[in-house]
Amino acid sequence: MNPNSAPRTIRILSTDVEVTGIQFHSGKVKQGEIFVAIPGMKSDGHDFIEQAIESGAAAIVGEKPFSGLPVPYFQVTDAREALAQLTAQYYDHPSRRHIMIGITGTNGKTTTAYLLKHIIECSGLRCSLIGSVVNSINGHDIPSLQTTPDVLQLQKWLAESQDEVVVMEVSSHGIHQKRILGITFDYVIFTNLSHDHLDYHGSIDTYYLTKQQLFDHLKPQGEAVISSLGFWGQRLLDHLLSTNKKVKTFGGSENNDLHIAPAYSASTEEFRFCDGTHTATIKIPLPGTYNAWNVGAAWLTGLQLGIRSERIQQALSSFPGAPGRFEMIPHPIGAKFIIDYAHTPDGFEQFLKTLHGQKESRIVHIFGFRGNGDPSKRRIMLDISVVWSDEVILTLDNLGGRDKESMLLELQEMIQRTGASKCKLIEDRTKAIEYAWLHAREGDQIAITGKGRENYDQSFELPSRTDPETLDYLLQYQFHV
Repeated sequence: MNPNSAPRTIRILSTDVEVTGIQFHSGKVKQGEIFVAIPGMKSDGHDFIEQAIESGAAAIVGEKPFSGLPVPYFQVTDAREALAQLTAQYYDHPSRRHIMIGITGTNGKTTTAYLLKHIIECSGLRCSLIGSVVNSINGHDIPSLQTTPDVLQLQKWLAESQDEVVVMEVSSHGIHQKRILGITFDYVIFTNLSHDHLDYHGSIDTYYLTKQQLFDHLKPQGEAVISSLGFWGQRLLDHLLSTNKKVKTFGGSENNDLHIAPAYSASTEEFRFCDGTHTATIKIPLPGTYNAWNVGAAWLTGLQLGIRSERIQQALSSFPGAPGRFEMIPHPIGAKFIIDYAHTPDGFEQFLKTLHGQKESRIVHIFGFRGNGDPSKRRIMLDISVVWSDEVILTLDNLGGRDKESMLLELQEMIQRTGASKCKLIEDRTKAIEYAWLHAREGDQIAITGKGRENYDQSFELPSRTDPETLDYLLQYQFHV
């Protein structure tokens, strides 16, 4: 926080304290700020209380008992919760001044967020976006480091935003780590739920219950907008109705508030949307049934905002796409490279089935696994790729602290287990993409999944930082474009 900001009075455990800011990192504490000591997985903020006081902390908040400190100490039962509530108080609860829209789900958050932002802006409203690709506040873009920012940054952006609407992706980690406490939402969207982050949550049931908690943050007149598809959508619908929440649903059956159906059998691009009073058949801006559901989530939320179906339909016709989501880059020989963030078993299957439905020739699939990601989904994802792809190239993704040699050994063992001759391992991600580029044939669909436009966290042989940059380099190098 700004060390020169004017002091503000906030209440901590019924005591008024004058402070210039709040920090949970002792190395960032400035004169007059509160330091909140959070016990973490790798370090304990309580071990740095003395350093925070030396840096000028005006007060300390923590969970452990302390006495004899030269500044006031406030003991709380949950430091993360205290941090979130104090930060919201410090910034005067900025979420109350915006139309807040939260989006949660395993897949589809980013695409839905970009679709909704575009619809809102085409209707004449200003819209901030907080998410996994970029944070856009007052028309200024800030690269994203994580789906849901830490609570200090999040509340600061909400306070700075002059936009009427804020669309926000909300991750299960962000919910569990209480980064969204102190934020209330006008609308909360649920896209879907499937196998992911089980290394963190322990079970898919716990993962679901974490997502469900987001709906507790609805404002009194707030509304849930959810996919009714499948077991988890129905379970959430039953829960919300049992707690008297206002709910709107979208899905494939006619009893939904927004009914979605292919315009003709096996269509992956043309769908019919019916909201009870208006029916439109459109070519969706991104192919695939799963993207029709993303469009439906944005469409139905737009309706709740008072935007007419005709205007939503018009906005969709000019949608430029979401970065790194079904992003197509042509190869001069007539092949297509498709970059997508798909990184879960369900995401893989939906994405590859869509390519298969458009099949022109071969489907080549390049992907890897994050070293610190959920290991329980890796074999499932490889099996799905083997079923739907003609050639599979395994490569490295972010190692996340994992030893490179052990990761490569795991990939080799996975390939051997499949017994599929169509699988190969090329450890350097840029060289794997180069291999596919040099061996591309006319009509090929070459999918690169798992990262979208995220930066690499390690150096590879080609001088590029992202998958799109690697393709651009190959185009420039080979064809001197």
